[in-house]
Amino acid sequence: MNVKLNVLSAGALFFLGQAAYAQKTKNDSILKENKIDEVVVTGYQKKKADQITQAQAVVSGDAIRRNSPTTSIGNSLQGRASGVYVQSATGQPGSVATIMVRGVAGVGGSSEPTYVVNGMYMNARQFSAINPADVESISVLKDAAATAQYGARGANGVVVVTTKAGKAGKTHYSFESKFGFSEKLKDNNFKMMNSRELMNFQNELGYLNVEIRPQKEIDALAAYDHDWQKSLLRPSSIQSYLFSAQGGSRESTFYYSLGYDSDNGILKDVDGLKRYTGNFGFTNKLSEKLNVGINVGVQYQVTQNIRDRNNTQNPFAAMYKYAPYEPIYNPDGSYNQKMRAGSNTVEQIRNNRVEDQRLRIPATLFAEYKVIDGLKFKTNFNGLFDWFMSTSWMKKGSNLDLTTNKIPTGSLSKNSFYGFNYTWNNSLNYKKSFGKHNFDFLGFIEYNDNFNETLAASAYGLKSTTLSVPSITTPSDRNTFTGAKIRNTLFSLAGMVNYDYEGRYLLTGSLRRDASSRFGANNKSGIFWSTSAAWNIAKEDFMKGGFFNDLKLRASYGTTGNDGSLSDYYNVANVGFDLYGNGASLFPGTYNKDEKVYIIGNPNLKWESNAVTNAGVDFSMWKRRIRGSVEIYQNKRKDFVQLVPLDKQEGAYYQYINAGDMSQKGLEAELSVDVMRKKDFQWTVRANISFQKATLDKLSDGQTERNLGTTYLKVGEAPYVFYNVRFAGVNAANGNAQYYDKAGRITETYSASDAVPITDKTPFPKSFGGFGTTIQYKGFDFSADFTYKLGGYTYNNMYAAAVDQSLAKGGRNMAQSAADMWRSPQNPGVFQRVDTNGMRDSDQWIEKSDYLRLRSLTLGYTFDKAVLGEDSPVSKLRMYVQGQNLFTVTNFHGEPEVSIGSGESTALFVPGSFNLYTYPTVRTIMVGMQLEF
Repeated sequence: MNVKLNVLSAGALFFLGQAAYAQKTKNDSILKENKIDEVVVTGYQKKKADQITQAQAVVSGDAIRRNSPTTSIGNSLQGRASGVYVQSATGQPGSVATIMVRGVAGVGGSSEPTYVVNGMYMNARQFSAINPADVESISVLKDAAATAQYGARGANGVVVVTTKAGKAGKTHYSFESKFGFSEKLKDNNFKMMNSRELMNFQNELGYLNVEIRPQKEIDALAAYDHDWQKSLLRPSSIQSYLFSAQGGSRESTFYYSLGYDSDNGILKDVDGLKRYTGNFGFTNKLSEKLNVGINVGVQYQVTQNIRDRNNTQNPFAAMYKYAPYEPIYNPDGSYNQKMRAGSNTVEQIRNNRVEDQRLRIPATLFAEYKVIDGLKFKTNFNGLFDWFMSTSWMKKGSNLDLTTNKIPTGSLSKNSFYGFNYTWNNSLNYKKSFGKHNFDFLGFIEYNDNFNETLAASAYGLKSTTLSVPSITTPSDRNTFTGAKIRNTLFSLAGMVNYDYEGRYLLTGSLRRDASSRFGANNKSGIFWSTSAAWNIAKEDFMKGGFFNDLKLRASYGTTGNDGSLSDYYNVANVGFDLYGNGASLFPGTYNKDEKVYIIGNPNLKWESNAVTNAGVDFSMWKRRIRGSVEIYQNKRKDFVQLVPLDKQEGAYYQYINAGDMSQKGLEAELSVDVMRKKDFQWTVRANISFQKATLDKLSDGQTERNLGTTYLKVGEAPYVFYNVRFAGVNAANGNAQYYDKAGRITETYSASDAVPITDKTPFPKSFGGFGTTIQYKGFDFSADFTYKLGGYTYNNMYAAAVDQSLAKGGRNMAQSAADMWRSPQNPGVFQRVDTNGMRDSDQWIEKSDYLRLRSLTLGYTFDKAVLGEDSPVSKLRMYVQGQNLFTVTNFHGEPEVSIGSGESTALFVPGSFNLYTYPTVRTIMVGMQLEF
C-alpha cells in the first residue's frame, strides 16, 4: 500500500470535492460573515487580523479541546498549523509532545520552541501541564518579524499561549466532565508468534545449533500459551472534570477554574497520572487611568513510572521478548524468574517503584497606567515556582535487590528539584494617528532570572518491605547525598514600531538587545532585529466589487538568536570533583551525566543566530467562504552550537563550540472552505501542508563531514542523514546477506567500516500536515481531523529484533514474518539466514515512516434553551463522544509516530531517528458532557 498516494488522494478528494460543492451552492441563506477585525495575540502585542505582517498560526481553544481528549496539550497542535511539526514523545499519560517550528534547529542542541504563557517563559514540561480547557488561544510565531521580539529565544519559533480571562457581563458558569478509556494500538504490519508457532520456528534453526524439541514437549509447553500483551496491559480508565466561572462588570472582571484529570494508563499495577489544576484571574479598573490585574494558577500531578530501557525491567520490552509459553507464576504461586529474555517484569513492576510528584504555581501581576492620551506605561511581573520529587524504591528481598546486593537489602532514592523563574517587564506604548497615518510604538526593558536547585539522596538497607514505615532507612557507608545549584539570567532592551496608512500599507520593525549569562565572556550580548511590510490589496478601490474580500501580501526579514541549546556554565572553565576508587580526582571540566563526558568551558562561545526571509499571501473570497494563506521562507542559521570532542593532545575532553552553518527553506499552505453556511446547517473543510528542506552549509575548522554514530553530518546534504552499512539483499543461491562495501562492490562479508552516509534518508519528513471537517446541523455537531507525514525514515530496532533468528535461539519470541526466511533457492523468502552474529546493523532496517492517521473524531448534540425551556437554569447542555488515533495507514512495521526510541536514552536529539520499547501510542474513546448555566 502506497502511503503517499493514500494521503494525497484522501486529502485532495476530500478537500477539493467539498470546495467545488461550495462554489456550486449559490442559494444559501448566508450567515454573518467571518470578521477580520478579531484581535490576535502576536507576542508582546495584540493586533487585528488585517494588521498582521508576520507569519503565524492561531489555534483556538475550542479546536484544542476538540483535538485533545487526552491530558497532553502539546499533542492537540498536531495537524492544526502549517509549519508546525508535532509528534507524541511517548504514549504515557501526560507526556510532553515533540514540537518543531519550521524544521530542525541547528545540529547540536534543542529544536524546542520557546513557550510563553501569559507573558511567562516555560519549558515543554511546564507547558504540557496546562489544562487545555483553560486555554483561550495558542499563537505559533514562525518568521523573524514575529519572533525577533523574543531575541535570543526566538530562533526555534515561539508558542504563545493565552489563557481565559474574565469578561464584563453576567457571570457564566460551566462544568465539563468526560470519561473514557485508552488501549494500545495494534502493531502495524506484524504480529507476534504464539507458542506453537515459535517452537516450530525454533525447530527449523538447526543451522544455529538449536536443539530440536520433541512434539511431546511442544504440546506440554503450549498448554501455558498466553499473549504477553494481554497479560501485562489493560484498557486505561480516564476521567476529567473542570468547573469554571467567568464574568465581571465595567470596573472588574474575573475568571476561575478548578480541574481534575486522571488516566491510570494501559499498564497493569501502575497508576499513570493524577493531575489537579486551579486558575484564578482578576482585573480591576481602579480609576480612568489605572488598571491592575492578577492571575494565579496551581498545577499538582502525581505519576507512577517504569524503567524505559531495552531490557525486561521495561514491560513494553518484555512483552515482545518473552516466549508465550513462559508463565508469569510458578505452580506454587511464586514469580517465574527463569524467562530466557530476562527477569520477571511483573515482579519488577510491583517491587521496584518510581513515583514522581510535581507542583507548579505560576503567577502574573500587572499594572497599566494611562500617562496621557495614547501613552501607556505597563509593568508586568511573572513568576513560576516549580517543585519536583521523584521517589524510587527497590523492595527489600526483591529479585533486583538480590541480584545487585546478594542479600536482602533494599534501597530508597529521592531526587528533588525546585526552581523559581521570574520575568519583570516594564514597557511604554504610544499610539498616535495623523489623519490616515497610524503609528504604534512599544519599548520595554525585561529581566529574566532562572534559579534551580537539585538534591539527591540514596539509602541502602531498609528496615521493612513496606515503604510507608516511618524511618525506614538504616545508616550505611553506601548512603549518598548530593546537590547542585544553577542560575541563568537574561537582560533585554527592545523597541517595536508599527505604521500603517489607512490600513492599506503596513510597516513594522523591531530591535532587541539581549545579554545572556550562558555565553562566553567575550560574547555576552547579541542584537536581533526585524522588518516587515504588508499591502492590503483588497482595500484598494480597484479591488472593490470583486470576488476577493481580503487579499494581503506580506514580506519580512530579520534575525533571531538561540540560547536554549546551551547548558548552564559550559561557557566558563570549571574544576569538577569525581570519585575514583576511594579517593577524589580533579578534572579540568564539568562532568555531563547525559553525554557521559567531561566538558571544558569556552569563553569564546557566541550566539547562534538565525536570519529569516519570509514572503506570504493571505486571502479570502466569495463572502469569506474560502480562506487561506501561502508562505515561502528561507532560514540561514549561523554559528550553531554543538558539543564536540577535542584532539587527544588537548586532553580528549569535550567542548561546546560554534560548529557551523546550515540553511532551511520551505513552503506552507493553509485553506479553509465553508461548504455550507445556512442558519441550521454549517459545513467547513480545512487542510494544511508544509514542505521543508534543510542543508548543512558549513562545519567548523574546515571539516566537511562529522560522524555522530547512528546519524551523520555532511556539508551539502541534509543534517542527520543516516550512517550505516548498505544492505544489498539476500543471495538467492545460499541465503546469505549481501552488503555494499565503501566502493559499492557487493560482498557477503560484513564490516562496520563499510558504513557510509545515506544521503537520501533522514528522520525528518519532506512534508507533513493535516486536513479535516466540521459539520453543524441544528443541535448536532461533527468533526474529524486527519494528520499525515511523508518522506521521513526511522531505524526500526524493534522489527529487526522481532525477525532475528539468532534471538529465537536465545528463547525470545519472534514476529510471524520471521518465518519468511530463506530456505532454498526455490523458496528464498524475504529474510536472510543468519549466523550467531544475528541480523547485522545496516540500512535494511531503515524504514520509511510515512503515515496517515485519523487523529480525532467527535460527534455531539447540544440542548439549548429552545429544548430546555426559557425557565431552565441551564442555558446549554452538550453531550458528545470523542475518539483519538482511531486508525492509521502506514507501511512501517510498528508505530511510525512516537518520537523517542527510549526514555532513558537521554542523548537522543533527533526525534524519530530510531525506535525501541518506549510507552506505546494509544487509541482513546471518551464520552463527555458540557454544561453551561
